[in-house]
Amino acid sequence: MNKLNFTLNKDAFLKDLFDLLAIPSVKDVEHAKPGEPFGPEIARALDQLLELGEKEGFRTKNIDGYAGYIEYGPEEAEDYISILGHTDVVPATGNWTNPPFEPYVKDGKIYARGAIDDKGPTMAAFYGLKAVKDSGLPIKHRIRLVIGTDEESGCNCMKYYNTKEPMALFGFAPDAEFPLIYAEKGRIHTRLDYKVQQHGKDSDLVLVQFSSGERINMVPDQAYAVISGSRANDAVDKIKQVLDNEQTVYSVEQVDDGWKVTVKGTSAHGSEPYGGVNAAFLLANGLKEAPFSDAEKPFISFLANTLNNDFYGENLGIPFKDDITDRLTVNAGIVRFDNSQGGSVSLDIRCPVTAPLDELIETLTSEVKKQGFEIGELIKNEPLYVDQKHPGVQILKKVYEENTGEKNVELLTSGGGTYAQYLDAGVAFGACFPGKPYTGHQVDEYIELDDLVLATSIYADAIYNLANMEK
Repeated sequence: MNKLNFTLNKDAFLKDLFDLLAIPSVKDVEHAKPGEPFGPEIARALDQLLELGEKEGFRTKNIDGYAGYIEYGPEEAEDYISILGHTDVVPATGNWTNPPFEPYVKDGKIYARGAIDDKGPTMAAFYGLKAVKDSGLPIKHRIRLVIGTDEESGCNCMKYYNTKEPMALFGFAPDAEFPLIYAEKGRIHTRLDYKVQQHGKDSDLVLVQFSSGERINMVPDQAYAVISGSRANDAVDKIKQVLDNEQTVYSVEQVDDGWKVTVKGTSAHGSEPYGGVNAAFLLANGLKEAPFSDAEKPFISFLANTLNNDFYGENLGIPFKDDITDRLTVNAGIVRFDNSQGGSVSLDIRCPVTAPLDELIETLTSEVKKQGFEIGELIKNEPLYVDQKHPGVQILKKVYEENTGEKNVELLTSGGGTYAQYLDAGVAFGACFPGKPYTGHQVDEYIELDDLVLATSIYADAIYNLANMEK
């Protein structure tokens, strides 16, 4: 096992990383166009990395704006090793200490949206690839840093990439934790639709609107409802009393349609919904005692009673657990209601690797129908599982141990989903180290600079050794 000898140029690394972090590359389909399928800022982030690759003498390719790659190694090589990073980020909701797209270092930590998910680790992988190129050491396989653009909203980028490019021999996604994740839960992303008849203008109490969340894989940290009608004033007093008793942070203001109630929660990654406080549940809990009509109460009750802190799907009839990836989890990431159109709840369900996804979907469909909901959109992703004896896994394990001094490390499983699921053989590999908090999708997201430097060294070694892996 060879270890590359190189020293990271921190000034150049931070400049390139900060330039990338400064781009607010949040999905924007409203302004999408050919070559920019997920909006102009995501396209700008992709172009910036590809231009950096060209500047450093790599082969590059933009695949219709869905993805791109930076490649090194013998062009005639039959196989390639894939490193799968992404430059899209989730919205920067909540109250940040500093603007989320103005990166800075404080107390040894790089703060910005995307610092750990996933621009920081992707840049570390790029500099690791650069170290291999600069070393001039011989390699057998091509190495591709594949840059995705839609990881946070459905991974349509990787689905498209796989229709245009051959499958890699092996690969890893620098988008999770060290030492290595060899199993990831499957996913069911579904939108549950609720139909409601429009109320007349003389209704005593009307839920005009309810809104919470921007991404299905985030615990929403804010929710608001607009209510109107002749009994709205009394209802607001009752709602405030409930929210006060629950010590919920909220505000109330008068608007044209009546009253607007806004509550604050705490964001977290959708794979760990128990790590946050879902603002939609807080708000629904405040609304549930108000005398809304029978047309609206089922929607509120579904949030307040069925989904509220039901992190493991028990109230939905879909609890499942195995010894590999533990329990199924449920996150209600997006909630919408409009009195004239109806409502919807989008669920991010993470399923253990042995879970029967089709049976779970069938049960879920039946259970939500009892409460007035129908399955709208539904996307099913199979789980990831790679044998720990796979030579690629063994290489990464040894590289990690050699760079950290740890011995006989225990490999991991995860509820998160990474691009590794789009490889025939691949794993998630860093960049969050054991014992360190993972701050992706949170306010004041950060990664420790020293950790990112060490990750770059690990990635350099990993890339070189995988590039010489026996088939």
